[in-house]
Amino acid sequence: MSTKIAVICSKAFMKRITSIAQNIKNIQLEFYPYSHPEEAPILLKQIRPCDALLLGGTLPYLHVQSSLSEIPIPWNYIKQDETAISTTLLSVMANHAISLSRISIDVMNPIFVENVLKDIEYSGPRPFIQQIAVTRPTQEILQHHIALWNAQSIDFVITSIHSVFDELQKHQIPAMRIIDATNSIVQHLEETRSQSLLTKSESVKAVVGILEIPENHSFDTYILSKITTATHSTYKQITANSFELYTTAGYLQNTLAKENLQSLMQQIEIPFKLAFGFGHSILEASQNANNALTFAKPCEIFILDEHKNLLGPFPKSEIKLALKTDDPNVLKMAKLTSLSPLNISKIIDFSRERQSAQFTAYNLSEYLQVTRRTTERIIKKLVDNGYAKVVGEEMTHQQGRPRTIYELNFAIY
Repeated sequence: MSTKIAVICSKAFMKRITSIAQNIKNIQLEFYPYSHPEEAPILLKQIRPCDALLLGGTLPYLHVQSSLSEIPIPWNYIKQDETAISTTLLSVMANHAISLSRISIDVMNPIFVENVLKDIEYSGPRPFIQQIAVTRPTQEILQHHIALWNAQSIDFVITSIHSVFDELQKHQIPAMRIIDATNSIVQHLEETRSQSLLTKSESVKAVVGILEIPENHSFDTYILSKITTATHSTYKQITANSFELYTTAGYLQNTLAKENLQSLMQQIEIPFKLAFGFGHSILEASQNANNALTFAKPCEIFILDEHKNLLGPFPKSEIKLALKTDDPNVLKMAKLTSLSPLNISKIIDFSRERQSAQFTAYNLSEYLQVTRRTTERIIKKLVDNGYAKVVGEEMTHQQGRPRTIYELNFAIY
């Protein structure tokens, strides 16, 4: 099945990404082009139903960054980096034979240019570099290029902003846009598609809920119907005082995110217990739900996922049930280690919050609130794939084997 990706980008970039996407299977692009990147927030509100969102550059991403948490689909953006800078500079020198010192260039981060010049061991006069920022008007960047040209300080302009390029063309100033490498565009398209497929596979996982009430209480079937409506579930009565609910992870996540279920629970005057289990089958989900129920206290909701991670209690817990990842690095780790994106995100948070980079299985087990055996399985997957390493042993005051000390071996900031 084809993945439909909404793309917010400039009109010029739309042509380039279209030609590249023709060689990628099972991707359908729907464009929302802008004349100026400041229009991106307006276009974000115009997106029709799709599977994922791709922003064609860092600048449009920065303009919509604050709104991305509100969209229910995975998103990605094509980042400007050293590869784009080096490809563009090589093109200028090869096709126009212009000295680097006679170039004016605007980029998201000047360090990208400096890194490229350092890598090629360039020691001559630097090009004129402008830094782009959301708070800096595009017109100001344009006028600076024009001023350098009028002062005969430059022979060529490289710009990251397509509208600036169009204006430079009108002024007959030699210019070109930053070249995003074909490989980079292909990689971002494939990452975006993978994020969409992961989100869908997570959201359709089977979920079984168990609602239990004390034996000396009767339960209003009207409340039960409200619960099943809120969670998009069907139910089966197991005993006189317990019910099994059947839904999917996507529906449950949406219900918890909107706090519909939590507000409904507050209307129930009897001390109920409610737990949900995730699984790749109804049987597995049911077993996890029963295990989660053992942790539940009256008027609280617990969830046990298919990786034996206990989430909750809702609504008191600050833990949010996340079924999608927006970070390509987390997505890659999830694929290689077979750990859930949620697990990886929690491990990253664990490391960020610790004062020491080193930890034991006990430390991680306490943080994740899972069994020692589950934690050891998680660590083994990280070690086997090079994301963690053994750095020593810790002798305990009590008898027994020393604890292995680990360090994470990937970027967490």
